[in-house]
Amino acid sequence: MSSRWIIGLASGTCAEGVDAALLELDGVGLDLRLRQIRSLHQPFASELRDLVRRVGGAVPIDPRQFAHVHRLLGETYAAAARALADQGGTSLSRVQAIGCAGYTIGHDGDLRFPGLLPLGMPAVIAERCTVTVVSDFHARDLAAGGHGSSLAALADRLLFADPAQSRLLLHLGGFARVVYLPAGGRPGETVAFEACPCNHLLDALVRQLTGSKETHDAGGKRAVQGRCIEGLLDAWLAHPALHRRPPRSLPRATFGDEFAGAAIAQIRQSDGSLHDLLCTATHFVARGIAFAIRRFLPPGAKYDRVLLSGGGVRNGFLSQLLSQQLSGSTMSRTDDVGIPAETRKAAAYGVLAALTLDGVPGNVPGATGAAGSRLLGSLTPGSSANWARCLQWMARQSPEMTRVA
Repeated sequence: MSSRWIIGLASGTCAEGVDAALLELDGVGLDLRLRQIRSLHQPFASELRDLVRRVGGAVPIDPRQFAHVHRLLGETYAAAARALADQGGTSLSRVQAIGCAGYTIGHDGDLRFPGLLPLGMPAVIAERCTVTVVSDFHARDLAAGGHGSSLAALADRLLFADPAQSRLLLHLGGFARVVYLPAGGRPGETVAFEACPCNHLLDALVRQLTGSKETHDAGGKRAVQGRCIEGLLDAWLAHPALHRRPPRSLPRATFGDEFAGAAIAQIRQSDGSLHDLLCTATHFVARGIAFAIRRFLPPGAKYDRVLLSGGGVRNGFLSQLLSQQLSGSTMSRTDDVGIPAETRKAAAYGVLAALTLDGVPGNVPGATGAAGSRLLGSLTPGSSANWARCLQWMARQSPEMTRVA
């Protein structure tokens, strides 16, 4: 019997907290099927959130702070996994593995010098939960010449593809990601890329506009009160990073606090209001996504349904603008197909952990830019009993399962 429990843990670039997903999976490798999911969101304490943002920022800090945050995030991830198991009435002894990519920093979007540093000690998670941890998924893809972004394309295919319906997954996280899932296509035909900045930019604007009293534009209530400044929007859409063909990732620093500060200074020198700036930035996200879809999907690609995931689904104004840009398409949250929208990333890391244990490469080279498919992740053993179960599972898998078409 191949049914098993896997926990996925994720925290986005906006450093709001930990999303945890407890997956019950049937099947092995490319035949994985989701049977059930439970999830929770555990916000970061304000002190940890500030530390994480400082460590992930452009200003150099004391290396000891990296070590402190690395350990503290490990404890936080472990607490989320334990809380999720308790909430679902599931003993951690039933869980095969935990997939956790950590909070990644150092991603500058430059494919000549790609680099990612995951924070959140997997040894702490394994120690507190006594469950084997699969972590550091990005490293092997980077070593193979990839950029480590859009790494979850194959996991997204296993979670969201439909044999009779072509789908477009839009993940509205720190950066907006597009995943095209053609009906009946092979895993290697999945198309995925970063489209444009999303919450990474919108939240930076809100923090600076409110002196950090607010961290995001709840529901888009501020943006909807403004008007779109077309000249500023056109200038942003002309940014060279948005016109580079995939496989690609976008430079975090370019669209972060410095970009937001310059935009605020510019708007204050003109006749526009701060609400106008947020309105323009939200239009920028929607139009940037639509532009990337039109330009970078395969010629003639059509999709029957658009699925939204990520924290950006809470922004009603952004959802409205996306509906206008992608008119004619049925649009809904991933909740409608069984995956809570804000849990999609955690669920994807749970699936990647399962693929690693199954001996199946987890990346799609066409999405990440890697030289080929690779087994992903590093394993940190849990208890002796749990590790023995993992070893027995891995030994039973057939070589046929490793073939990714």
